Amino acid sequence: MRRRWLNALRVLFLSAPLLGVIASPAAALLSDQEPNNNNIANAEIQIDMPAIENVLVVDAGILTFAVGGGDLDYLGIGGLLAGDVVNVSTTPLGDPPVFEIPDTIVGLFTDNGSSECVGDDAFNNDLDQFPTGFGSLCRFEIPADGDYFIGVTGFSANPFDGAHFEEGKYSLTVNVTRIPEPGVLLQLVSGALGLAVLHARRRRTG
Repeated sequence: MRRRWLNALRVLFLSAPLLGVIASPAAALLSDQEPNNNNIANAEIQIDMPAIENVLVVDAGILTFAVGGGDLDYLGIGGLLAGDVVNVSTTPLGDPPVFEIPDTIVGLFTDNGSSECVGDDAFNNDLDQFPTGFGSLCRFEIPADGDYFIGVTGFSANPFDGAHFEEGKYSLTVNVTRIPEPGVLLQLVSGALGLAVLHARRRRTG
């Protein structure tokens, strides 16, 4: 009897992918595709979300604001689903060891340019504990399926108008988390348990 239940547990373990418990991390190098990434219309999709649930995608890269200021950097995330959680952060790489240059603002936009999230200072990016910090953070839950675009600009009174004087390199990290809906997860769990019970019965009658 004990052996039968052990076999059933093995089936349940092997069915773990059905439960959506396996995260599938991906890592890609984001690139600064100048001059095409200066606006959403010409920016390329650099992150393609896989069509599976319970997945974590983390991509990062080093981008640069051009000398003279006014530079805008955009890149796209394709295949986002409603409920996906997107975290975008930047870390200045200039002026070590305090890393305060460039001062960035980050945003998340729909493919028609509508602003969904704009984040300025990330507070914890500034190593010398200046009251705010010069890295940026934007965290947002996607409201509808589609392609979205990340934008990074230098600090100015009116973000993303191109009227800034920030120059230099910064790191950009994008984290997208997709979690199954509770009802879907419950169905998957029930299905996996059913497989385990069926296997146990077959062992008992075999």
